[in-house]
Amino acid sequence: MKPAPPSTRDWSFRVLAALTFLCLALGILARFRGLGTWPLSVDEYYLAQSVQNILRSGLPHYACGGLYVRGLALQYGAALLQVTGLTPELAPRLIAALASLIELPGVYLLARRLGGRNIGLIAVALLAVSVWEVEVARFGRMYAPFQAIFVWYLVYFLAYTLDRKRSALWGMLGLSLLSVLVWEGGFFLTLANLLPPFIRAPSGRLSRTDWKYLALAALLCVPGYLLATVDLRAGGAVPTLPPHYQEPVAVHLSRLDLATMPWMTLHLHPLWMWLALLPAGAIAYALLTVLRARLAPLALLGLVLASLCALLQQFGLAVAIGVVLGLLSMLDWRVLFSSPLRAVPAAIAVCAAFWIAFGLATQDWHVAGLSPAATGLLLGYEFARFPDFVREVLAPWAHTVPHLGLALALLLAAACVRALRHPASSNAERVLLALLVILLLAASASHPPRHETRYVFFLYPLAVVLALVTIQRWMAVLLGATPAAAVATVLVAGGGFALSEDFRPWHLLHIDSTVVSFRLGMPPAIVEHYQSRSDMRGAARWLDEHVDRAHDTVINSFPGVDFYYPYSNFYYMNGADPRFESWSCQRGARERWSNLPLLYSDAALLAQVRSGHRVWIVAESSHLPEWRALLPRGDWKILWRSISGDITILCVNAAAVNVAGGI
Repeated sequence: MKPAPPSTRDWSFRVLAALTFLCLALGILARFRGLGTWPLSVDEYYLAQSVQNILRSGLPHYACGGLYVRGLALQYGAALLQVTGLTPELAPRLIAALASLIELPGVYLLARRLGGRNIGLIAVALLAVSVWEVEVARFGRMYAPFQAIFVWYLVYFLAYTLDRKRSALWGMLGLSLLSVLVWEGGFFLTLANLLPPFIRAPSGRLSRTDWKYLALAALLCVPGYLLATVDLRAGGAVPTLPPHYQEPVAVHLSRLDLATMPWMTLHLHPLWMWLALLPAGAIAYALLTVLRARLAPLALLGLVLASLCALLQQFGLAVAIGVVLGLLSMLDWRVLFSSPLRAVPAAIAVCAAFWIAFGLATQDWHVAGLSPAATGLLLGYEFARFPDFVREVLAPWAHTVPHLGLALALLLAAACVRALRHPASSNAERVLLALLVILLLAASASHPPRHETRYVFFLYPLAVVLALVTIQRWMAVLLGATPAAAVATVLVAGGGFALSEDFRPWHLLHIDSTVVSFRLGMPPAIVEHYQSRSDMRGAARWLDEHVDRAHDTVINSFPGVDFYYPYSNFYYMNGADPRFESWSCQRGARERWSNLPLLYSDAALLAQVRSGHRVWIVAESSHLPEWRALLPRGDWKILWRSISGDITILCVNAAAVNVAGGI
């Protein structure tokens, strides 16, 4: 008897599995090819220098005092690999690349749980060939390791919270503690440890066991909070800043910085203060109705917080609180429009009307001269200023990967709307959506040093999985539960990804080339997304060939060049530079990272320039206008510039230079 022919479902799965295998092979090749070839980037230099300190003293202790505790686990792991013979470039990158691969099975488990094995394979395939994933996997910092920990944390979180597997508890708690040692963002995971009892009991009525668990989880938050907030760089008895140092005046480059929340200027307008009694009274009445409605404790607390946020014009946060309550089944949104609680949305509407009128009628809260349209847009931002989702997430994504960001935003918003409208939908999906919203809010409220996409990189796999599940559901609605729907899901998901900024096959195939490594010809926005690289090794090699160490003076002003050229005499950084406070050490006598004598004033720099020796200056090309204004005219020339254009070597007292040419 002949065997039955394979079903269409089996055939399509095998094709998808083969495609996933090819994507995985390309992703592995792209992650490891030439991984240790190129010099450190500036951000990698900080960690690599701290690893050298560990190898020197056993602690990430700066030679001039203080500790560098970012990515402690990664630092010690890289130090161990360097002891075995790996280079400073390869050691941390190898950890990041391996972590990026370890993450993929966790992604498959999450995606399979939500959408089946097809969605699991699609998610693995897309993330395997994601240029962003590959670039961060080749970046010797803590972002890829933390993402891997986060993905597996979610696997254990769902197993413990929803499947009630007690064995998963130790994996979940252990990963959250490890995450704190990998990146300060691990504090978010220690906070997420507090959620399981409330997810299991949405009413908020907890058992004695739940309270014991919460006490343990709260205790684990302490080390996370300390590592995330305590600055140990300034440790030691000697002050780090020079005497009489004055912090430079902040330069505001955006109207968003110059504006303030309108409620902070309300006291300047007596009539409006009287009118403000209307929204305040509406909120007070709404809270009374909430108290009389005898809601569950968590629903009651959430509505009180959302109402107070609306009174202080933070409508974005108010909506986010409502979304989280709905996703975690703590509050059904339809209850808000029933007669007992109808006063709550009405009061929020009164607050919105009042603050819109006040914002448009006054201008104390922003700079004068804005057009009505600009004022309206700025007012909208002020209504969602905290957490600052607009600048920390929305703006960086719109600037770097607008198509990918828009697609993910629409798909995730659709997933949230569906989950809120259908309370009986998958518990796992609702919990993951709630975690995504909560962690986006946490990241937006964390005030990172720069507005960049990398600070939410750890959420990318979760966003991709939830987006794929939404596409699968749409295809099922259009085509039914048929093999055609499965094929359509693959085509739509793969085709959409191929049209996004995150699919660049040429980039992956030439990942170890000079063009890709130094971002030659790439748009600045994409360079920000991937992280720039500088040819610090090339600068050091050039100095080695041309500097007379016995007679010349070398002043370095580009971070990281000292790692490859340890013979510089000074480090220069102007005292007005925003980085100065964290780089100054021993009252301004030393530069923290290189431990070189620090020049931070024009007078100190010019004293070296006028010494009569040849003076070589390694400068950041972006600061050349300042160097031109500072150095004596006609007595210096540019002799070398890096292939990426960001490092420039100048020579002062150029008459004595025996180097042909110049730039």
